[in-house]
Amino acid sequence: MATMITSECINCGACEPECPNTAIYQGGVEWQAPDGAMHAALSNDIFYIVPEKCTECVGFHDHEACAAVCPVDCCVPDPKIPETHEVLLARARELHPGEPIPDDAPSRFKKVEAPADAPAAAPVAGAPAAAAPAGVVMQAVPVKPVRRPGSGRVEKPIAATLKTPPPMFAGELPGEFDEILRGLGAPRRRVGSGAARVAFAALGAFQGILGALPDGTKRHLEEMVSDSRYFNAQLATAGNVFLNMLIYPLVGVAAHMASQTGSVFDWDVRWPLFYGLTLAVLEAMWRMRESVFRGIPIADAPMRAAIYGPLLLPVAVVIERLCGSRGAASGVGFDGFYQGDDHFDEKIERARRYGEVYKLDERDDAYLLRLEFPRVVPPTSLGVQLGLPREMPDYEYDLAVHGRHFVVHGRMGDAQVRKITGVAPAFPPDFTTRIPLAETVSGFRHRLRGKTLEVILPKAAS
Repeated sequence: MATMITSECINCGACEPECPNTAIYQGGVEWQAPDGAMHAALSNDIFYIVPEKCTECVGFHDHEACAAVCPVDCCVPDPKIPETHEVLLARARELHPGEPIPDDAPSRFKKVEAPADAPAAAPVAGAPAAAAPAGVVMQAVPVKPVRRPGSGRVEKPIAATLKTPPPMFAGELPGEFDEILRGLGAPRRRVGSGAARVAFAALGAFQGILGALPDGTKRHLEEMVSDSRYFNAQLATAGNVFLNMLIYPLVGVAAHMASQTGSVFDWDVRWPLFYGLTLAVLEAMWRMRESVFRGIPIADAPMRAAIYGPLLLPVAVVIERLCGSRGAASGVGFDGFYQGDDHFDEKIERARRYGEVYKLDERDDAYLLRLEFPRVVPPTSLGVQLGLPREMPDYEYDLAVHGRHFVVHGRMGDAQVRKITGVAPAFPPDFTTRIPLAETVSGFRHRLRGKTLEVILPKAAS
């Protein structure tokens, strides 16, 4: 029998991408025949299956893929259109003339038949599978669906997934990610004119003064300069701390000398020196209190501003404009909204589901991209019924370089989680992110660390 979608369909869309014959269409959408002709939709309200294109997955699966992912079990055999295995196999070959579909292709009509003289043995949970005798093809026995108590809904078991090696794509460079990154070396800025060399040399010499700036400004300035020889946020902060141990006492001495009775040779000058040095030490301890009192490494702690730091903000703005923009980053807020009483859906997590949370650092020799995949399954009542975990499963992805664009296509491959993409807020089943590049690249190398995609894109030699 052909498969049909009943009126219980909730329009979640989980079944459409699973069909190997593109026989499933959204309500109101015209369907395309194998000869290219377009026909009116069979339903305007819910998803529907074209009988002429349905093979009940014969030739591709030993089960009906749409029924396996349907959260409400509305993909059922149509009693009005009974069809045999042979008819469906022939249709599969007609729909896919370029693919060899053998006679023993997967089919839900095939039954697992044990030899008559072989005793039946019940499988033991957790026990390793026995090796198949020579010449015998072993097939997986389907597990009976489980009905959740009180839900009135039948859940289908999900097969265990095996970890596979990282995928390779066209344009992927050979070698290990860390080796390619080390080969790039430290970021270096190509300085062309003599005036630019003098300006950057002056920036490197006076970065101790700029170390008084707020933490965010120094880190942004470091990104704009993109060369640790001329500005490094940590080095500038450390230099400013020691510089203030000279500046504050000298300011105190100058104020003492400005008084009518003050003199640099007075014994009372010891107090301005003492107060200035004490102020510098206390300020340094306060600026780096995470490192001083909690033992956090300086690289991981905030590098706060000095007392006079805000006065240098206009200077930082001028330097950033002269350096120019390098790279790009998404600007997504970290707030969100409550879905129900217990769940909070962050805006940044919603943006991750659209592939909009990334940072592209530009260097003179390469681009470094970090794109964040979703981390949390969005809260929905359907997800609660299905017993979905809170942590988002890993996304499937494709990477490609198209001219001066790097394209990331992400897809939620977990069949259970895909069921809620049609009902969860701002949760598409897949996304495509095109990141513009100012210069051409020679290829790329990627790795996935946790939920973050890291990509190196070396620039093409000019």
